[in-house]
Amino acid sequence: MATVSDVCKKIEQDVESMLKKYDRDGDKSLTLDEITDYLCQNKVKNPERTAYMIFKRLDTNNGKCSKIKSKELEDAIKREVADILKFYDQNEDKRITFDEMVESLIKSGGFEREAAKNTATFYFDEIDTDKDKVLTIAELKKYCGSLANPQQ
Repeated sequence: MATVSDVCKKIEQDVESMLKKYDRDGDKSLTLDEITDYLCQNKVKNPERTAYMIFKRLDTNNGKCSKIKSKELEDAIKREVADILKFYDQNEDKRITFDEMVESLIKSGGFEREAAKNTATFYFDEIDTDKDKVLTIAELKKYCGSLANPQQ
């Protein structure tokens, strides 16, 4: 099982990879245009909207900056993983079981049991790469990173 340190190192590597792909001017930051151009070149569906959503999600200065720096990318992925764990990880073991997600959706999300199971199934199909019905920090990090880097 990966340690938090291992996951942080992997996040840093992924961010470097993202910068190599997106950062045209080599300044170790991303503009909305750089992200849009990259998505267009890779024939991502709705590249302008996707780029805007990526930029908004990663822009920690509430739209007051025109570039996203590598540290912001790393921090955004770490923050997303922490938020997911906080909401679903009921026993705080840094893992989310299928049942924990279902119960969290019922308790905090106001879902009916069947809708909660269907929603959890959707997320586990997307995120649980080893299909063991447990989401690990590494799987969550990979999933959150892929939202910011669709070609990953």
